[in-house]
Order: sequence, then C-alpha cells, then structure tokens
Amino acid sequence: MKGIFKWVIQLVVALFSILLISGAPLLIAGFQRGELLWKEYIETLQFHVKSLWNFRELSVDYYIGRGEVRQVPVFPQLLENISYSLQLLFLALAAAIIFALIGTFITMLLSGKLRSRVKLVFYFLESFPDILIILLAQLSIVIIFQQTGVLVSKIAAIGDDRIYWLPVLCLMILPMIQLYRLSMLTFEAEERQMYVELAKSLGFSKVFILFLHILRNAMISVFFQSKKTMWFMLSNLFILELMFNIPGIMYYMFENLSGILFLVTVLSFFLPVFLLYSLGEWYFLRRMNRGGATL
Repeated sequence: MKGIFKWVIQLVVALFSILLISGAPLLIAGFQRGELLWKEYIETLQFHVKSLWNFRELSVDYYIGRGEVRQVPVFPQLLENISYSLQLLFLALAAAIIFALIGTFITMLLSGKLRSRVKLVFYFLESFPDILIILLAQLSIVIIFQQTGVLVSKIAAIGDDRIYWLPVLCLMILPMIQLYRLSMLTFEAEERQMYVELAKSLGFSKVFILFLHILRNAMISVFFQSKKTMWFMLSNLFILELMFNIPGIMYYMFENLSGILFLVTVLSFFLPVFLLYSLGEWYFLRRMNRGGATL
C-alpha cells in the first residue's frame, strides 16, 4: 500500500506540474509588460481543466495560411499524429535497448584489447550530431536508388504516407550508443563480482555466465538508465519529424502552439512513459527484494 500511495502522489504532482506549466506563457507575456496576470493565469488553467474534462469536444486552432485559422478537433484527428509519434518513439527505444544489449553481449566475449577498440569506436560515434545521422541516412537511400534503382525506403512522408524503419533507425542510433556505453560499464562491473568468479570456478562457460547471470543483473541498471535515454529521444523527435516531414504531434505543435495543445501533447507522452517505467520499476525492485538478481 505504501508503494501505491507513493506512486499516486508522484502521478498527481507530475500532472499538476504539467498543468501549471501549460499556462506559463501567459505569465511570461505579463512579465514582459511588467504585469502580473495572476487572475488571467488561473482562468487559463481552469479553461484547460474544463477542456480536458470534455476531451471529446476539445479542439485547437489550426493555421491554414494567410492568417486563416480553423478549429480542428483533437480527437480523432490529432490522435493519429500522437499515435504516430508514440509508435516511432517506443519502437526506437525498444530497438535501442535490444541492439545495445546485443552489442554489449558480443563485446564482452572479445579479448581485452579488442574490447577496448570496439568501445573506442562506439564512443567516437556518440559524438555525431543527430542531424548529421539523419542526413547521412537519407543520402545513403538516394545513392542506393541511383545505383540500383531500388528504393529501400522513402526519405519523407507525403500526405497520408507512413514511414517507419528509416526514422526509427535514425532515432535509435545515438540512444543505442548511450545505452551501450552504460551497459558496458554495468557488465564490466558485474564481471568483477564474486559470484562470477564462483561461476567460473564451477566450470560454467563465459557465454552461460554472461547470459544467465550478468545479463540478468545488469538489466536492472540498463532499465533505470533508459529513463534518461527516453527524454533524450523526445528532444530529438521534433528534429526527426521535421527532417522526414512526418505528420507527428511535435511538428504539429511547433506550427500550431497553444497552451491546451501543449498540455494534450505533454500528457500524451508523459502518461504512457510514466506507466511503463512505474511497472518496470515495480517489477525490478520486487525481484531485487526477493533476491532474484543474484546468482
């Protein structure tokens, strides 16, 4: 019960903080004029709460050019933008974790000298900017098409088109390298533990020890470190949608920014991420308390 109460408090505080931030532009505008628009700020927050309560009737301004504005219902129109962005985000996160662990597992099987060289290459790749990675990926698709006539992937979304694997690939590369670096540190720390020496003395192979013991323990650290990776990916999501012309919610919010749209967008990302990591934290802490992460 104590854990559930703590979880509810965290959720309520986070939601309340997001609500307060959604009305911040009004306060900032008032500060620039030397005014404190507290009354208007409270009214804006009340409007946002009422709008969310009647979410089926919720609509936002959509600028169609030449100063013309029309009201667009959030549901179901904007729900497609939100779901598309979330699909790209979670697919990229899953791919980053999987490939980081596979890369770590393979690197741990190498000799010490070769392992250092592989780590150096990955650390060098981490310095690449995300825009450069996207441009190189798109340029590679164009070169392959020119040389072979085969269009491996579209380099931009047009109309109702949906492209997945190339944006996911571009979004997951830097997070994968970050997770690889962190998981390598964790694996190497676990490798020096006494239970590994015990397993070696019992005649277990290196692959067996890595897969059934070190990996099981290291997964806990990798999971908690992936929280930072998730927020890093969110910061890159806008650039990705802009470069690929993806009709996602980040690009839409940039063109049609408003307090209520900001609130809907942040909640649409925060709630699934919060629930995912809350369940993961509950599972891993439960295993640790039961001693499930030991030999």
